[in-house]
Amino acid sequence: MNNTEFYEKHLRTFPDNSVLLDHEDVPFFGSLPGLLRTVRNSLGLDIVFVRAGARLPDIMSRCFTVKVDGGKSPGNLVLLPDDGSAGKVTMSNEQQEEFINSLALLLGDAYRWQQLVRKYEEELASVIPLPAIEPSEIKFNDTLFNILKAGSKLLNCQASSFYVLNTTDNTLKLRSCWGLPEERLLDAPRLLHESLADIEAMLGQAVILNEDYLFETWQSPESFPTAICVPVMSPVTIIGTLWFFANVRRDFGCRDRYLIEIITGRISAELERAALERELAKKIA
Repeated sequence: MNNTEFYEKHLRTFPDNSVLLDHEDVPFFGSLPGLLRTVRNSLGLDIVFVRAGARLPDIMSRCFTVKVDGGKSPGNLVLLPDDGSAGKVTMSNEQQEEFINSLALLLGDAYRWQQLVRKYEEELASVIPLPAIEPSEIKFNDTLFNILKAGSKLLNCQASSFYVLNTTDNTLKLRSCWGLPEERLLDAPRLLHESLADIEAMLGQAVILNEDYLFETWQSPESFPTAICVPVMSPVTIIGTLWFFANVRRDFGCRDRYLIEIITGRISAELERAALERELAKKIA
């Protein structure tokens, strides 16, 4: 995708959900590779998960669709042809199909729970004290997720995460992420006094980590060769921090930092909008 195409898409309102899921938007499960390795070692079934839109690893593979609501599918469980390397298979073809179909149903349930958790966390992110301005009619829904995705691709980063500051107990809670396992949203909040990079960022300084000793000192929440932490603020309060992660060692130049300022401003504006809509709905009710 060239820059012209990207900027045109970036300037448009995010489209409504379609039947087909974007390959890059399909969530992944941190425990799934280990589970499939166990199945391979124990049952001799060589199964892989292929995200929606990705190419099948073998034309002779058998596919089992992971189904979710609305006719969407995040991908397929693919049973690779038996080449003998996975051990002796003791299950009949019917038993294999029944087992993998059951596993696909379980993944579909897990996907639906991931989506519910993400929507819940993003809604909680909008519960912040903000000044009164004219409300809008824009729906919040998946806005945070789409901003993180667009920002990560624009900065040539492979993952991003948005943390909201809770001043009651001085913690940072992950409210949205892209490029990371979405079970991260279930993790306990990070303690503010143990999050030195976030503290420095909220004091107004972008923190760039691209050396091993920097990660140990500044306590990055994710393990990547490069990370940058920046503050997310409204005109009256500190909202939290935004992290971008890259899978190669690199720096962030002036252009990157200007783009990050635009991204954090967009997040702040969308949270402000969502908070106002929530207050308006309370008054109307």
